Amino acid sequence: MSNGTPARRIAGVILVGTHPWTNSAFDRLMPRTLLPVAHRPLISYALSWMHAAGVQDVVVCGNRETQTLGPVLNGHAPRGMNVRYQEDAMPRGAGGSLRDAIDSMDADAFIVADGTQIPNVNVGELLQTHRESRAAVTVVVHTEARRHGNPGLQVPTGVYVFERGSVEAVPARGFCDIKEKLLSQLYRDGHHVATFEAGAPSPRVLSPSTYLALNEWVVEQLTSGDAIPEGYRLQGSALVHRDACVARDAVIVGPVLVAAGAQIKSQAVIVGPSSIGRDAVIESGAFVSRSAIWRRSVVGAGASADRCVIGDDAVVAAQLRAHQSVVVELNPDRTAPVHLPNAVPRMPSLPALELARKVGRALAGAEWSRSPAAP
Repeated sequence: MSNGTPARRIAGVILVGTHPWTNSAFDRLMPRTLLPVAHRPLISYALSWMHAAGVQDVVVCGNRETQTLGPVLNGHAPRGMNVRYQEDAMPRGAGGSLRDAIDSMDADAFIVADGTQIPNVNVGELLQTHRESRAAVTVVVHTEARRHGNPGLQVPTGVYVFERGSVEAVPARGFCDIKEKLLSQLYRDGHHVATFEAGAPSPRVLSPSTYLALNEWVVEQLTSGDAIPEGYRLQGSALVHRDACVARDAVIVGPVLVAAGAQIKSQAVIVGPSSIGRDAVIESGAFVSRSAIWRRSVVGAGASADRCVIGDDAVVAAQLRAHQSVVVELNPDRTAPVHLPNAVPRMPSLPALELARKVGRALAGAEWSRSPAAP
């Protein structure tokens, strides 16, 4: 409270879509908002971002499959945060879903984020700028540099602050988009629509390459930070869970996150940024580089996976080489043959430890590249 003015009540809205965007192998894995990023569902980062700003009440807006989100997020929502799920049975669009969420909440202003991104903006500065500008809506933008000296292009990041009254222009029924319809209508009606310049883009998942880039970015943040996550220990430049098993002669180079129950066997080589999921197995002599290995999956003996997404329970068979692949085949008994996109029989190569030394020399002498579309 300041100068007798009651404190403004701030709530959060996260807009998600739980249906597959395409029929690609990547989109068949799971809804994008639930993709594991450094062993956490992607949407949980937006929840943590809002919680750090003091937001306690959040509505997650999705379509008719929204009920699938709750069981997954229950263990990842910040303590004390009230998260509700709003199902959009009839397509309402982002603007329509936003109005429905605001109508169901008792707050003065609303922080809005896209569930397929990690917001990368100082929320305190954002709210202060919004309040001082007295805008109906503040759109967070990032300026992308352009060639030949042309002025930078301001690109919306998918993060907004809306005043309660700003959604009155959204029809109570039917479809309404935020960028194409709602903001344009507010401009036409004479409302003040402000912009807030973010210092960096908010990384978002649009494809396998952007997912890997985002996963790598978070792994790098975790392994280089001062706070070690509970249950993990720092092993060189890797964070290894105390319930994981790493062979003495396995080699880990660069930032790597190894979850509980994972096994990295003799002479395996892991090059970061990479994440090894819960109960995953990296067999003897296998090589993993810049990849996301999900729960209970297996990279077979002598196999390699470079810039790959290996889905839950999937297997890269022994002696196969996978490059920029998405592996979705379920193989519960871990013995049956698997079809692997972009995979070819592994060619004869140096032993794993010699390969690790070569990788180490490369890392020491040059900058190691990250997946395309890194933030």
